[in-house]
Amino acid sequence: MDIAEEQRAFYGALLDQYGDDPRSLSHRDQATQYERFHRLARVFEGESGPFSVHEIGCGLGHFGEYLQHHHPQARYSGSDVHPSFTEACARKFPQGAFHTRDIVAALPPERYDYLTLSGTFNVRLSASPAEWRGFVEGMLGAMYALCTKGFSVNFLTTFHDPEFTREELYYQPPGALLDFVVGKLSRFWELDAAGPLYEYTLRVYRPEYVRTRHADDAFARYFRSAPRPSST
Repeated sequence: MDIAEEQRAFYGALLDQYGDDPRSLSHRDQATQYERFHRLARVFEGESGPFSVHEIGCGLGHFGEYLQHHHPQARYSGSDVHPSFTEACARKFPQGAFHTRDIVAALPPERYDYLTLSGTFNVRLSASPAEWRGFVEGMLGAMYALCTKGFSVNFLTTFHDPEFTREELYYQPPGALLDFVVGKLSRFWELDAAGPLYEYTLRVYRPEYVRTRHADDAFARYFRSAPRPSST
């Protein structure tokens, strides 16, 4: 069973057990789920007008509900490998587009301002650590390719109490993650481990977007590979 098939089986069983509930997405409760959402959403906290957000692993659309209350100008859409989840999202958000697909296996043609992913990297099930690292890096690469401004994801931290360690979970060393991000994606990133959970959030930005936020000529030398912002 490959990773996508195992995820469909795992989350499908949780959905059958809990229904439309954070526990169907392996969250303990809504409080911890929304704590994760709050930190993911900081990737677009500077936006004042409309923008698009595409959630990978959109599940039951709980992040879309969060956006309705906290970022109503966001245009929400999503992808998931389980058809029951994308069908649920389409019912909740008929104005959005929801796709049953694996974006790593086949990169979609669409582009979005921002992409987010919450919790998918935490449960590796039967995949080996090496296989899971390959999955994580492939997903990060696909998300970077699909965004025009940035993306945010979260991980379980290696800095946690031993009593919380579980064999089927994946704990991402921050140093190795940043080596990959800076080496393969972008040097513009943030790590946020300031919350109460044994987790951290990674936010990555495209150089051309960061350049628009720092358009003064004094910063031009730091953006040699990024297009100069338009004056219009």
